[in-house]
Amino acid sequence: MLKITDKSKCCGCNACGNICPKDAISMQYDNEGFLYPYVNENECIKCGLCLKICPIINEYKKDKNYKCDFIGGYNKDINILKNSSSGGIFWLLAENIIVKKGVVYGVELGDNFYVFHNRSETLNGTEKFMKSKYLESNIGLIYRKVKNDLDNKLYVLFSGTPCQIAGLYSYLGKEYATLYTCDVICHGVPSKVVFDKYIQELNISQKAKAVSICWRDKIKGWGPPNMVTVYFNNNEKLTTPSMKNPYQAGFLKNLYLRPSCYKCNWAKLPRIGDISLADFWDYEGKLSNDNKGLSIIILSSAKGVQLFNEIKKYIEYEFVTEQIITKKSRHVHLPPLNNKKRDLFFRNLNKYSFKRLSKKYIYNITLRKVLSAIKKNICKIIKK
Repeated sequence: MLKITDKSKCCGCNACGNICPKDAISMQYDNEGFLYPYVNENECIKCGLCLKICPIINEYKKDKNYKCDFIGGYNKDINILKNSSSGGIFWLLAENIIVKKGVVYGVELGDNFYVFHNRSETLNGTEKFMKSKYLESNIGLIYRKVKNDLDNKLYVLFSGTPCQIAGLYSYLGKEYATLYTCDVICHGVPSKVVFDKYIQELNISQKAKAVSICWRDKIKGWGPPNMVTVYFNNNEKLTTPSMKNPYQAGFLKNLYLRPSCYKCNWAKLPRIGDISLADFWDYEGKLSNDNKGLSIIILSSAKGVQLFNEIKKYIEYEFVTEQIITKKSRHVHLPPLNNKKRDLFFRNLNKYSFKRLSKKYIYNITLRKVLSAIKKNICKIIKK
């Protein structure tokens, strides 16, 4: 029977819940705000399938010697590019599968900021899967739907974090010719409890209810800096640069990521997905689109190469080297660094307001720093 004793060894993919023949496993949030499997012992028949299916215990075998292709590119369609987080490549992948009468699985932002995986048979439906969602997606029993589609010979594009794709592969247990996977080069999965605390205090300060969020608003271009826009039920909105949005700043500083993220088994090359996508920051090549967005595209399988060849006529692109990619994006080949203040932050999460926590652990605004700033300003005044 499944028992989680070391939380760094559970990625929350819910392959165990999908495989359980008695539906005895449910995903529940822990006190840090991350999803873990919980077993109803009255229903469990001790078949052991949950242990056999775990992608961390039984790592998916991928050709470790596969020579990846590394590409920088963006969608030629300006409208799609404008409504994408970076280069608008996912839309082309989804469109390619939908045209083949296939289905697309991706991450959707629902009511009350609930993030979950969903299925779409239409291109309009896949619009909800566009743009970044910096929260943990609840897989639910979506792997069962994927398997059903594949058994019915449908083309399937599955998009998610590397651990979610690993969970899917483990659950399926065999290769499917019509399955294509797209992994997001992941910075890590942040805490829902922390996000909810941030939103609750934001509602009070704004005297309105936050109803939606765009973590990667291109209102001032692609970036950096990235812009975060929160929308409220009074038709007002609040837009700030990422590092001035305390929740996003803490996420980027790795302060409240899932324990397994710091030991990610899939932050390496070749990537687990057929195609991998990320922002191409600090690009120094020949491509230019007036700061509208540029993607890193990594092809880690023959299927990935096939997909890219089918959509490349719609992309402005150039091939680059592995050295350039790994230099520009750490998370292509390394997990996020553990923030030394993480444990202290969670220990005090329920004691203090998010505003106070952000000053102490995110922006490090201490009395010493305040006095030092005052002293510097006084010195400047005296000199003048």
